[in-house]
Amino acid sequence: MRSLMAAVSLVTLLGGGAVAQAAGPPAAPTPAAGAAASPAPEAAPAPPPAPAADAAPPAKVFPLLRRPDLDHKLQFGFALLPGIGYRAIFPYQENVGCGQTDKRVCSGRLPFFIDVQPSFGFAIHWDVLVDLRFGIEQDFTQTRQFAVAPGFRYWVDPELPVKFFTSLQVAYDVTAQRNGLLKHNDDVAFRNSNGMMFEVLRNFAFFIQAGETIGFVRWLRFEIDLGVGVQARIP
Repeated sequence: MRSLMAAVSLVTLLGGGAVAQAAGPPAAPTPAAGAAASPAPEAAPAPPPAPAADAAPPAKVFPLLRRPDLDHKLQFGFALLPGIGYRAIFPYQENVGCGQTDKRVCSGRLPFFIDVQPSFGFAIHWDVLVDLRFGIEQDFTQTRQFAVAPGFRYWVDPELPVKFFTSLQVAYDVTAQRNGLLKHNDDVAFRNSNGMMFEVLRNFAFFIQAGETIGFVRWLRFEIDLGVGVQARIP
């Protein structure tokens, strides 16, 4: 009987230990309901932000100034050019007066004149023009010169404020000669002028030019003239 009871006690003891091992370690004791929770440690304060550097104001951007167009394309021009010059006349016939008595060939000053010049720029480099020459002084014929010279003018640097030009024209001179020995009272000539223009504004300029004229119908005639003029243009 004692042996049986001892065996039961041993089995009971072994079974309880197995149950305790299966249940795991004992849970930690929970604090009492009334006990205050311990405060969490305070986080370290964040460093203050570094002061921002003063941003420089953005630079102002100004639009590029557009250079005014100084070429004469699609502009109507009107110029006045007073001038004077030198000429030589070689008559084809004997005993034809050419301004100096008893001389076969005459040379001397070209009477003072004014050229009135309308023009139109049909391209950047090109103008079409007409010179109307009015004699202010009387010639040796006691008449005043009148000639018409249409032609073309070429601009070397049309967009610059100081520009050079050259022209090619055909002149028709109808100045009365009052000389019955001449076969032709009128005259035809080839003319070239070269000069420089200074643009004050898009619509106003000064210019200086030198011209050469060769006439060959009435008589053989060579002329060199020089003048200073002004030009206005629209639009």
